[in-house]
Parts: sequence; structure tokens; C-alpha cells
Amino acid sequence: MKVLLRAVAVLFVAIGAFLIYAVIHAAASDGGAKAGVAIGYIVAAALLTWAAVALWRRGGPAASAPPPAV
Repeated sequence: MKVLLRAVAVLFVAIGAFLIYAVIHAAASDGGAKAGVAIGYIVAAALLTWAAVALWRRGGPAASAPPPAV
């Protein structure tokens, strides 16, 4: 299960990177980028990155509990 979660996390990061690339490419084009679409892509990339981090951490080993206070 941990391998599947990490694979999905990598896929999310790749999709987020593609969305950022699309915004940069559209901004550099002759027609320019539509502001609403560009903002939507940036928000989607941020959400995908957040989800990827959550999935990556969930797939790892369990965190050890801190030592009890003395």
C-alpha cells in the first residue's frame, strides 16, 4: 500500500508541475494567459502538492512517540 501511495504522490507532483508549465507557457505566448484560468491552474497545482505531501507522509513509517516528560 505504501508503494501505491507514493506512486500517486509522484503522479500528483508531475501533474502539478505540468500545470505550472502550462501557465508559464501561456503567459509567454502571443495571446497571453487568461487570468482566471492561470489562477485556477496555480491553485490546483498547490492543492495537488499538498495532497502529494500528505500521501507521501502517510506512506512512510509511523512516527515514534516522544519520550515521556520527567
